[in-house]
Amino acid sequence: MKNSSVNAKNFILKGGCYLLGFLLIATGINFTKMTALGISPVSSIPRACQLIWDFTLGTTTFIIYGVLIVLQLLLLFIALKKKNEKVTGKNLIPFAKALLGFPVTFLFSFMIDLTGLDAKAFGHLLLGFPRPENYPMRALYTVIGLILIAAGVFMYLRPRWIPMPAEGLASAMSELFGMKFGDCKTIVDCSMIAIALVLQLIFLGGFSSFTSEAVVVREGTAVAAVAVGQLVKLLTKLFGAKADKLIGIQKKQ
Repeated sequence: MKNSSVNAKNFILKGGCYLLGFLLIATGINFTKMTALGISPVSSIPRACQLIWDFTLGTTTFIIYGVLIVLQLLLLFIALKKKNEKVTGKNLIPFAKALLGFPVTFLFSFMIDLTGLDAKAFGHLLLGFPRPENYPMRALYTVIGLILIAAGVFMYLRPRWIPMPAEGLASAMSELFGMKFGDCKTIVDCSMIAIALVLQLIFLGGFSSFTSEAVVVREGTAVAAVAVGQLVKLLTKLFGAKADKLIGIQKKQ
């Protein structure tokens, strides 16, 4: 009975950590969106599509992340075929985790709109938040956004639950090509930035978009690509063991 109570408590703590992580990431993304200095890499294509299609950022995030999940499933299937194995038994587990990315993505997309700036979206909690009017304030908002994103990534990773689609795709690439996960994650992030930049230049005003509200990729995107990972690494070093212990994650011997 006592073990059941402890397990239930740990599950609630893990769930809270996971959801709070998503909420912090979503809020951080919307802070970087306000700056016009470029949005975070994994939100760059959704942001470009938002401006092109006139959907909410949450909606385009769900669409683009859905495409990433399909690509993840495809790579997992190719990896199995390469090993001459079938999609049965324990081989189903990676596919099941990938498919669970759809409800996870829906929840995350909802949080983006909930904390967002779009009056058409449900919630839009930052709609009335003061906008940065000059470069120092925009830089400050970028820093705040990156800290929120890094703190969110740190928290949502703690329970070791379903990863976000970008990380899931990187994991599938690592499985197929035998590369390190970190290298695959860099490839995914850089690819998303490159695609978003092409969309920005073609559909959002060419080079003039870099000084307009239609900007997607700028210096803030490049800073985010480097800084978020380093901040997560620092937070993990400082608080990782304590956070894991708090939510009942056992340290591996």
